[in-house]
Amino acid sequence: MAKSLAIASLQILSLLLLASLGQSKTVFTNLTVYDHEFRSGDGQSVFPVAGLPNATWGFNQFGTVFVVDNTLTQSVSFKSALVGRSQGIAAVASLDNTNAELVITFLFTNGKYSGSTVEMKGIFIQSMGVNELAILGGTKQFRYATGYATFEVVSQVGDHLTLKANLYIRQDIPDDYPGIALH
Repeated sequence: MAKSLAIASLQILSLLLLASLGQSKTVFTNLTVYDHEFRSGDGQSVFPVAGLPNATWGFNQFGTVFVVDNTLTQSVSFKSALVGRSQGIAAVASLDNTNAELVITFLFTNGKYSGSTVEMKGIFIQSMGVNELAILGGTKQFRYATGYATFEVVSQVGDHLTLKANLYIRQDIPDDYPGIALH
């Protein structure tokens, strides 16, 4: 009796496993864009909005919170094709003032992914050459997105920083989901 119950259980588990196979497609997308951050001047795109009382808010002051609305371009040149915006919140989160917690959305406004977003979060170690953030989700063409993004400062001229962002996106899309054109 116990043996036949075990065999029946294995058969049911096998059927469930087979039924679950083929119910989603995995799509991998690798994107490289350039995030242009202006820390001062007419085109300033990063602003401190909160911080500790009696402290000078800044990039090296624990507790300073910034809002970000950077330009995303196709290549390292600020004058290259506009891809979208990098919008979110950054907070200097370590007492030694070296790390910032980031919550960033890449909003694509032009091209193949126009209207789509990718959501990212993580610690940005200000002195590290390459930082990595988790991709937590997305909208439109990036629904069901997971993965990671790397950020590296590739140029700094005055208060204009250019970061190269490499996005490694994985999407497990249900076969019967009509909302995403597989790319």
